[in-house]
Amino acid sequence: MRRARARRSLPEVELTPLVDVLFMLIIFFVLTAVFSEPLLPVNLPGATGERVSGKSFTISIDREGDLFSGDRALTREQAIERALASFREEKRVIIAADREVPYGYVVSFLDALRSAGVDSAGLLVDPGVER
Repeated sequence: MRRARARRSLPEVELTPLVDVLFMLIIFFVLTAVFSEPLLPVNLPGATGERVSGKSFTISIDREGDLFSGDRALTREQAIERALASFREEKRVIIAADREVPYGYVVSFLDALRSAGVDSAGLLVDPGVER
């Protein structure tokens, strides 16, 4: 006598919840990568100015006088080299100096940029701050 074998079906895994969770994780990591761009706490001086469009290279100077490009600390020489390279690529060079940085420090940095070959550099201001 032959016995009929009962066929066992393989367990099925429901993928819909897994795909939903994976999609939410992807959205979370994309948004945190976009919005977690580290910003330096630079209090810009108040002034009127015009909005400039196009490609630019920004050098930030914090209240201690340290130079940064994005979140990366630079020496004075590195900042001048990068600014000159960006200027040669026809990018605008913009300096975002904290309002508590001594005026002479910003002027000496602008002079060093000009001596290196950067003919024009803009100063970033906050039009919403009282002068």
